[in-house]
Amino acid sequence: MCQTTHVRWLALAVVVGGCGGSAAPSTRARAGDPVPAPAEVRDPLSEASLMADVQWLCAPERAGRGSRTPAARATADWIVSQLRAAGFNPIAEQPIQALPGQVNIVAATTMRSGAAVVVMAHYDHLGTIDGAVYPGANDNASGVAVALAVAREVMARHTHDRIVFIFTGGEEVDLLGARAYIARPLMGLGDIRVVYNLDMVGTPLFGNDAQLAAVGLPDDVDIAEAATAAARDAGLSLLAVRPGLLKLLGEDLRSDDWIFRAAGVLAIHFSTGLTDTYHRPTDTPDRLSRPQLVRVARFLRTLVGTTPPR
Repeated sequence: MCQTTHVRWLALAVVVGGCGGSAAPSTRARAGDPVPAPAEVRDPLSEASLMADVQWLCAPERAGRGSRTPAARATADWIVSQLRAAGFNPIAEQPIQALPGQVNIVAATTMRSGAAVVVMAHYDHLGTIDGAVYPGANDNASGVAVALAVAREVMARHTHDRIVFIFTGGEEVDLLGARAYIARPLMGLGDIRVVYNLDMVGTPLFGNDAQLAAVGLPDDVDIAEAATAAARDAGLSLLAVRPGLLKLLGEDLRSDDWIFRAAGVLAIHFSTGLTDTYHRPTDTPDRLSRPQLVRVARFLRTLVGTTPPR
């Protein structure tokens, strides 16, 4: 998530209310737990598969995936390889003009006509600052892992319609990847039914790892109903947050969904909010909630398949 201030904006969700789901006790990963490589895991939505991707993204050789670095570009190349292995073809690599050498990755399940459901996550982070590596496990290896899990699942099950996956670079530097996409969209913006933006989805929300905030969810009643049902099935409770309230408090433009929203596209940001590891070297995989990742992945998989048309 792009840094502006450190206000815990998700506290606003208490004011605007929540819906659906049930609570569950928190269970976090332990440092040193073995994690198999993605290719060794059969179920894309499993804890092992999700954590394997998180571990790859946060490995020391990635050096924090700094937005302007070769490590970020190498991460984009890895995402392309994972999408190809899942069966996506073609896959577009869209240059980010303001960040030479960096790209957005775009892949679609089908090019059928009809409004697309877009799943989006940014893959860059802060990199290395004053010798300290910022791994970015929650921000945003968690979102990339969930998006990849859903991408693999929909291709494996062949139960998809028009779903587009966008992995953006440059989010941590003024949302440059999202701005580049809107400047030169690879599909008509009017052809997008909704954007589901995953940014920081791997920690408990208010101490509960069965809750998920949804910024922008109240803006479409039909999608809100579908999301509530999908969350209930996954054992999640959704907290709906109105973008206008965040904007009033100066908490807008913190993630890529704001760029799409400003362009007139319905966009919903799913997040578990800020923690004490936000933009710190302590944002490491062992601090994530594995059950939370699984719930969010299963929730999103259901939602992309049940999102109602316009």
